[in-house]
Amino acid sequence: MERREFFKRAAAASLASAAPASGAGQNPTQTGLSPQPVIERTATGQPGKGKVFALVTPHLDDGPIFAGGTVAKLLNEGYTGYLIRVSNDEKDSYNLTLGQTVLANEQDTAEFVKTAGLKKWYDLSYRNHGLDDVSRMEIRVRMIFLFRLLQVDTVLSYDPWGHYEENPDHYVTAQAVEAACWMAGDHLDFPEQFEVGLKAHSVSEKYYFARGPQLVNRVVDIGPTLDQKVASIRSCKNMIDNMVHGVNDSLAAKGLRLAAFLPADSQSASEAFIQASFVARDHAVGAKYGLEYAEEFHYIGPDHTLDEYIARHATPV
Repeated sequence: MERREFFKRAAAASLASAAPASGAGQNPTQTGLSPQPVIERTATGQPGKGKVFALVTPHLDDGPIFAGGTVAKLLNEGYTGYLIRVSNDEKDSYNLTLGQTVLANEQDTAEFVKTAGLKKWYDLSYRNHGLDDVSRMEIRVRMIFLFRLLQVDTVLSYDPWGHYEENPDHYVTAQAVEAACWMAGDHLDFPEQFEVGLKAHSVSEKYYFARGPQLVNRVVDIGPTLDQKVASIRSCKNMIDNMVHGVNDSLAAKGLRLAAFLPADSQSASEAFIQASFVARDHAVGAKYGLEYAEEFHYIGPDHTLDEYIARHATPV
């Protein structure tokens, strides 16, 4: 994610609750708009057992920051989770070369996957900040292959309709994910993949997050999983260090300093930054909905249009 405007974007995200929200688990074009987002709380037992989700992000830290609590919730409820990282994150360090940056963030990706409890990760390894120069079709086909291979039921990714997104990696990834989710279920899209044993498989559930204003219709209570989220963010060590250095440099240019953020590459500075930015933001989001901590999404669930008709008229074969 872009660093320089993080706090401004986080503030802009708070505007999301002012937008009208769609009905729970439905596409707003199917059901119209309802006045309040649905609050999703931790479920008892493991209702997600046997289901699969993919966290699809252009950069390592996007998922932990915007959906880390929800990822932990789904895993706790029995889901199997995978990470698909689209870029190589070569532009995200403070004082490393491009090659060193790629390696550092690859190592942190392994740490995040381990810390979060994901089963595996896949790197598409496109150049960081250059996805708008890559064929959308190429990215989409690779997504479709992975969704079919992993039999993905649920996706967490950037909102393809989030407003004022300035990072091309974010909106290109989001557009590829949105198209791949339904095209993966079409038997005429890339049927050569079936020759290696894959089957058509649509992604039926999406949690879309955004840095700026979006149409929020789902709020996930992450109070029970906040510690897991913080641990996931902490695992993105190189990126967090870069953010802290960036804030310190900005303050120094104005003749200011924050003692809590010094020295910039210390563990204490990283912890202070995580609390002051991400935890404080999630607390503010939660307060809007009577929760201690929360994450906001535009949620699109399974299409139930024919459920009643099928229940009335379907007969055994």
